[in-house]
Amino acid sequence: MPVPAAHTAIPADTAQAQSPAGTPEVFVPRYIHGFERSTPLKETDPLKDLQETIIAIPEGFPSEKIPETPMNDPVIVGLVLIVFLLFAFTFKKGIKYLGEVLRNSLNVKERQNLFDDTTVRETQLRAVLLIMTFISEGFCLFELVSRHIPSLSEMIGIGICCGGVIAFCYYYLQKWIYTGIGRLFTDATHTRKWIDSFVSINSLIGIPLALSILAMTFIPPLEKIMFVTAALIYLISRILFIYKGFKIFYRNILDLFYFIVYLCALEITPLFWVYRSSILIYNFVELKIQQL
Repeated sequence: MPVPAAHTAIPADTAQAQSPAGTPEVFVPRYIHGFERSTPLKETDPLKDLQETIIAIPEGFPSEKIPETPMNDPVIVGLVLIVFLLFAFTFKKGIKYLGEVLRNSLNVKERQNLFDDTTVRETQLRAVLLIMTFISEGFCLFELVSRHIPSLSEMIGIGICCGGVIAFCYYYLQKWIYTGIGRLFTDATHTRKWIDSFVSINSLIGIPLALSILAMTFIPPLEKIMFVTAALIYLISRILFIYKGFKIFYRNILDLFYFIVYLCALEITPLFWVYRSSILIYNFVELKIQQL
């Protein structure tokens, strides 16, 4: 009797060997220990696979440079804070001295020299006030020049320091010239009063100028207003000094001619020379910095 076809079929999940004659041998299951819990993947290079999954961007985004301002310059902020700390330390007992300085700026009566018997504290206060004046004037000078030379905005710290040095040199040059003119046209007493008023006025304007500079540094929207305010403060100080000199030296109508010559020679012309020389100095410093 023939065997049904269903009984002669070989299961698909068996590894069954057949003899050349076609007789089936021993049945061997393919999965003796059950199915595999995991299937090993093909080994690949992780670096290549990672590169394939990263989205390539052909170019980056342009960076925006932080604008250079005095508030971002640690040298300027530190210098301003140090000056104000020195002023606060010295100002503890300096109210009376400031009153004397203010009266000396406007008084033309015969009196003892204010600085004949000055104490160490008063000398310190005067020095700190003058330093504040030089730094503030240097700041204003740098702001004025940088409006015509925009590239100077990248060297704020060095520019303000150079401006302070220019203000320092201009102050002592004026003091030396005023001393020579006073000794040439008048006696030692009037010369001393004139120089005392010059020193006093330059010391006093350090306070309002420093406040204006602080506002320009930490409140950028007020920069133009504070710059104009600082210019007005300096103009008022020069008017006070001219008024003091006029009261000291004016005796008759002929003296008025010499006084007009003095205004043109020492109060107006030097400012233009200072401005032009400042531009040359700033250009020289900028060139040296670029060569480094």
